[in-house]
Amino acid sequence: NLDAAMDFAFAAGLGGATEFVLTGESAGGLATFLHADRVAAQVSQRAPGCQHIVAAPNVGFFLDHDDYAHDEKNYTAYMKYVYGMQNLTFGPDGGLHPACGAAFPESQHYCFMSPHMQRFVQTPLFVLNSKYDDWQIAEELHTRAAAAVETYGADFMEAFRPMLENPRKNGAAITSCVCHGCDFGHLQVDGQSALRWYAEWYLGKTQGAASFHVDPRGPNGDGALRAPLCKGLEGAAGGLEVHV
Repeated sequence: NLDAAMDFAFAAGLGGATEFVLTGESAGGLATFLHADRVAAQVSQRAPGCQHIVAAPNVGFFLDHDDYAHDEKNYTAYMKYVYGMQNLTFGPDGGLHPACGAAFPESQHYCFMSPHMQRFVQTPLFVLNSKYDDWQIAEELHTRAAAAVETYGADFMEAFRPMLENPRKNGAAITSCVCHGCDFGHLQVDGQSALRWYAEWYLGKTQGAASFHVDPRGPNGDGALRAPLCKGLEGAAGGLEVHV
């Protein structure tokens, strides 16, 4: 229970914080998108000395995407089912963003999906993700065929484009490594590690478009990034060593 966790943290001294970062990985990354504003509001109210509140979702940008078979057993249908099954609600005691619900009155399950709801998040975000996310390849795309995965990456960038076009106070490091639970401390984008770019954004050293870093290459850096950091694909060139 998120509210109980926040109460516990404040009882343990969070009220004296001067800086706060909300983060989570995978499903926790999606939860970071979903709850960033709600948590930030609590921190602002209950920790009045906290002047720096941001969120860093890690591999939580799951696409609204069809599977390779183009059948009804796709991720979007599953998320729509979960939305109804869990009786997800909007508002201060709910899990979904009220502004998103108002924008999608006929498709409110979109507000449970980060590509659709991210534009309503007011808390500054730094997104860490792979455009060829390994979990999404397995659980959404349902094929590791290199050509299909490359297309998926293009679709990822199209879904991510609104964040690039309207950077606001946000930032991102997007790798081409086929990974989930990616080693962003070692994976480099634009000449330095993804976590170094995050640190520079957090410290205010970059702003706007300069805070977004995307590896333009195909899967696994066109074969330059290899195991164990990055997973292989069917029909792709490459061996089993790491080059980062």
